[in-house]
Amino acid sequence: MNGRASVLIVVVLIATSAVLIVLRIQASTGEATIGVSGADAPAGPYDANPSHIWNRLHRQFFVRTARNGKEYGINELDPLLWWETKYLVSGPSHQQAMSLLDEFLSTHAEKLITDPFKRAMLQRDLWAIFDWLTVVGEHRTEREEMQAKLAEAIRRVALPAEQIKRLPDNYAAAIKANAFPGAYQPDKPANAFLPTELLQPDSPWILIGDARGRISAPSHVHSTPFQGRSTFLVFIRLPGGRDATLGYLQQLRKFPRPWIYNTGLSMDVEPLVPNPELPQFPEGTQTALVRRLILIDDQGNLTPTNITESVQLRVYRAIPPGTEIRQEEARRTQDVFEFGLDRRKLFEGEAGGLRAVLPGEQHFSLFRAHGIDWFEKMDDPENLQGVVLSSCASCHASPGIHSFLSFSERRFVPSIRPPAFVESKIADSEFMAAGEKSRQYEWGLLRGMWQAKR
Repeated sequence: MNGRASVLIVVVLIATSAVLIVLRIQASTGEATIGVSGADAPAGPYDANPSHIWNRLHRQFFVRTARNGKEYGINELDPLLWWETKYLVSGPSHQQAMSLLDEFLSTHAEKLITDPFKRAMLQRDLWAIFDWLTVVGEHRTEREEMQAKLAEAIRRVALPAEQIKRLPDNYAAAIKANAFPGAYQPDKPANAFLPTELLQPDSPWILIGDARGRISAPSHVHSTPFQGRSTFLVFIRLPGGRDATLGYLQQLRKFPRPWIYNTGLSMDVEPLVPNPELPQFPEGTQTALVRRLILIDDQGNLTPTNITESVQLRVYRAIPPGTEIRQEEARRTQDVFEFGLDRRKLFEGEAGGLRAVLPGEQHFSLFRAHGIDWFEKMDDPENLQGVVLSSCASCHASPGIHSFLSFSERRFVPSIRPPAFVESKIADSEFMAAGEKSRQYEWGLLRGMWQAKR
């Protein structure tokens, strides 16, 4: 027997509890996959029956099992997959994923669920896998085979454009439910808040746009795991309210030199550094990054939605002097909050599906990660998780405006023209996000596969 490709499969049927446990150990990747079905199995997000094909698809693509048998990822917003991941593209996990997709397509399982929220989320999840397959460098044949089946499944669950536009605003539902405080509480800085006016017109929260025609959060739009499938909205609010915030943005536009040449230039430093004379925003300033879902309608067009996937908030309790990167200082002077979309809560109409990330809660890094899949290198990668609310300071570590990367990160790109911040509209940001996605290779690949089936 070939040891490299060998697979040990053990099946145990426990009649008393009607549970079927299947243990698969992949010798090629060292990853164990445990499938559970039956009365005592955990229910998936799409149906009360754990064996429902939609639940099994979600489990196959989102649940990772460490070598010690511990499972991760069932409630993750994005799949635990990296550039170097072999899971799904080789060995038994690939064959199992292909079999599930074949079952879904051959039985027309897209007809089993008509709820528009569930169809939207399944398309979102399958689309994430399709795009991820384009960044994996090996196993080209297996990747292309899987992408062809994913493209067809994505097409079949697509909603009409008008139905997508009518999908309820889950952020508004969370506000209406009064599930979280509607404003920052200085006396209770650990309490997560969801700003009531954040997405409202003429709000004190100003949606940032760049008069030079560039998107405001390019790293989030283009990087894995996002890859252009979401609109990212960047907001800022100064303590003085709407007029004070607009006045500050005007100051930034007029300031002639937001960054200056580094006079201590050497091979290990950046040629441009922030100008310490740049107008600084005051203590108490708040910023927000809102991620909103883009779907593909039944005609194959990119269609923005009202579904908020995540909200990240930062409150600047203090603005230290200088421009240097000081992560620990940032953690002491910024209060950070985050909300993520919970599929079950969304489907059950609970607080718009938004869940507050708890202090101390940990996760595996996906955004700007190094591509290493620790599930395939360690028996238990749990200790490699980071505290979610502390991770923001890894990038947003300079004082005040210098940590606002929509502004300061521009100095790292070939065109060093600073952004000209102006107030924008959500529709404009959605149009630009869809335009960015439409120019990506993986979108052209998906469109080609989709159209070939029509």
